Amino acid sequence: MKAKQLIFNERPNGMPDKETFQLKETELGKPGDNEVLLKTLYVSVDPYMRGRMSDKESYAEPFQVGKPLEGGVVAQVLESGSGSFQKRRHCQGKSAIPNVSH
Repeated sequence: MKAKQLIFNERPNGMPDKETFQLKETELGKPGDNEVLLKTLYVSVDPYMRGRMSDKESYAEPFQVGKPLEGGVVAQVLESGSGSFQKRRHCQGKSAIPNVSH
């Protein structure tokens, strides 16, 4: 299974532009014990995320260059290696922001 991930490519100087982000396709393996494979349905894009693009001290940890953006998501469990999350159930939490494709 493949996913497209939104990578934080570089810290912007001023307003973010198309160079700030990179859309990268990656291959996903099956989840291991106590892991789940999620399909992101909704992403919370909040004003505080702009501050996370800077590496200055803040109440929120900065995004890491070269890593997927992360934020609040609502997702559906596609596969589960956990007894706590059943397949096809919905969940919410903080996660990297991928878009799973078949």
